[in-house]
Amino acid sequence: MIKPEQCERLTNKARKTLEEYGLGEVSDLLLASGRWGIRLDVSTIDEYRRTGNSRVGGSPDLPEKMEWPVTQEGVPMTFLAQLNLVDLSPYTPNDGRGSLPERGMLYFFVGVDEPAYNIEHRVIFEPDARHLVKREPEGNTALEQAEFVGHAVTVLPNLEFPTYAYVDSKALSAAAVTQPDVQQEGEADVDLYDRYLDFESHWNHPSSKNWGGMFGYPDGQQPDAEHQALLQIATGEEYGYDEKVCVEKLTAHYSGDRNRALQELEDTLLLLKIDTHDEIGFQWWDCGELQFFIRKADLLAGRFDQTYCSLYSS
Repeated sequence: MIKPEQCERLTNKARKTLEEYGLGEVSDLLLASGRWGIRLDVSTIDEYRRTGNSRVGGSPDLPEKMEWPVTQEGVPMTFLAQLNLVDLSPYTPNDGRGSLPERGMLYFFVGVDEPAYNIEHRVIFEPDARHLVKREPEGNTALEQAEFVGHAVTVLPNLEFPTYAYVDSKALSAAAVTQPDVQQEGEADVDLYDRYLDFESHWNHPSSKNWGGMFGYPDGQQPDAEHQALLQIATGEEYGYDEKVCVEKLTAHYSGDRNRALQELEDTLLLLKIDTHDEIGFQWWDCGELQFFIRKADLLAGRFDQTYCSLYSS
């Protein structure tokens, strides 16, 4: 769990950076929408001198008797990452949004990344991260052209701010007229939205080493990635890009309990996002992002087979 002193340092750094971008007057509003999570960066190229470390790309370390996951057509899935939970546990959110087992290995595999929704994948939790062996698939994998270079992973605590689709632009616009510095310049109707987007781009993507994150915000055009994920997980239905209809279907699924449906949406978590990254070789369509979602209840119960995978690309 993220230590209080780490939270304080990151919060103070965020507040200072918000002021530098001219957002000091709305820093409390924006900080309240921040999500604590885990930032994942590449370290050095992994030379496989040991097994069981956190790794992205390359080849996985698996239990000897574990079968390599395959698609419905029997094609080996493509390995994406293995995350040793001992590395992650010091940085899991302390705000109740996400929690992980303290030990074990979490593996991420994917099938063909088309279409961009309900992508075949496997998230596998192995409780014992000892006695693993480096494994190779038998033949080409689902992403047959992929040559992902294995890198060791650096794990860091993260305070992530809402992405383009998730920021409350109306609240920012309303707050603009209360800023004395803005009014003195005769720009009482100024929209802080563009200023915020500059900040978000800098803050949420601070380094070219960053390839992913956990429990933060997904990229997208609309704030409905959780709707798509939960509807598929809970009911098996595809999302029709209508949030109202989706909530109605979820309400019906939860025996007419609308509050339960809304809470389940709130508790649909971004388990992992994997960004396009040149050093590793990840290229999700047009510089997009691969996203894995899980219900909070399933996460707490260790049911990593109940996940959803989608891809966002602008």
